[in-house]
Amino acid sequence: MTLCSLQFLVALLLVSVVFLYLPGRRSRQGLLALCNAGFLYLLVPNLGSWLLLGSFLLSGYAVALLLRSCPSRILLSSYLVLLVAAFLVIKKYEIVTIFLHSAALVQAVSIVGVSYMLFRQIQFLVDTMQGQVEQTSLWEYVNYQINLLTLLSGPIQRYQDFQQQWQELGPVLEDGHAVRMAYLRLLIGIIKMAVVAPIFMSLYQTSAGVLNGSSAVQELGRTAALSHFLRVLYGFPIYLYLNFSGYCDIVIAAARLVGMELPENFDRPYLSRNLIDYWTRWHRTLGLWIRDYLFVPLYKGVAYRWPGRAESLAFLCYFAAFFVAGAWHGASANFIVYGLLQAVGVSAAKLWERHLVKRRGRSGLREYLRSPSVRTLAIAGTLNFACASLLFFPVDVHTTLHMLGTVWRVLT
Repeated sequence: MTLCSLQFLVALLLVSVVFLYLPGRRSRQGLLALCNAGFLYLLVPNLGSWLLLGSFLLSGYAVALLLRSCPSRILLSSYLVLLVAAFLVIKKYEIVTIFLHSAALVQAVSIVGVSYMLFRQIQFLVDTMQGQVEQTSLWEYVNYQINLLTLLSGPIQRYQDFQQQWQELGPVLEDGHAVRMAYLRLLIGIIKMAVVAPIFMSLYQTSAGVLNGSSAVQELGRTAALSHFLRVLYGFPIYLYLNFSGYCDIVIAAARLVGMELPENFDRPYLSRNLIDYWTRWHRTLGLWIRDYLFVPLYKGVAYRWPGRAESLAFLCYFAAFFVAGAWHGASANFIVYGLLQAVGVSAAKLWERHLVKRRGRSGLREYLRSPSVRTLAIAGTLNFACASLLFFPVDVHTTLHMLGTVWRVLT
């Protein structure tokens, strides 16, 4: 069942209507819990996967109880190391699978949505140890982790936000206009995902196939080669934005129909003026997670140990954080390259800001940022850098370099 399928839409409409007429919070929670369990049942393939998922959920909840009663960095760090190691095995990262006997990987265990579960688990445990989660229950925690509207691809919702909504579960749409707007957003999301996004994916795949071909490449002229390259350069980023933002439109609208509010995940990212701005607009919940749970802890550790060099070493923290974020997307090298390119872009933006402050002062920086021409050039540069970095996202590094080499040879 996909989010654009007729089955999902019919089920959503039925559940949203029943939800409105249920008498109290407990009955509404029961309805959503039943939907979460049913959706998960369709996705978990075998007993081994169920046992692994159960271990993942129960261990996280047990560690959270221990951290609340007795905060311990050693316990948290040890569990997170085991959690990440398990994630690497489940996702079959070569860095760990080469050390395992082949028999350990025979059983096809799979946990759909484990990437986002991992981030929610880390967030939940860190916030619990820091005292931001004052109380919880297994009932709330399990439904937070297997929430069908955030299970597959986010948004990454904080446990505290989910808990507050779950405890007060009731209609959040004030009137008929709000209901119609939710249905309209649902429709827009479906159109983005099912109608418009596939057009750009088709353009990308066709041109990528030409640039990777052996016979057709020799016949390309400069104009044709440039045309195919532009389709590759911009086709996949447009597809990715439409597909992912369309998915978020669907789940956010669906959540509102069943009494929940999910965080927004996009804010016109291709109008960002630099990569720092970009990561506050593109996949916003991931960008905030990288900042709060990767970059900030790394930077605090560096600043505490080497206070005199903290400003310079911050750039290493950018690279470490985005390396992890890139590796989280997948086990192959192309995702690492993508993550490191994001670190390059963020570091360049920060260095340029420091240069302007040093040369012009804070008032000069504000004047520079107000300039319409500078803003236009900055948006154009950021857009093209973001699109260029996404060349490495859908295919392996060799294929990307081969396409770039093909275009270069034809144009020169």
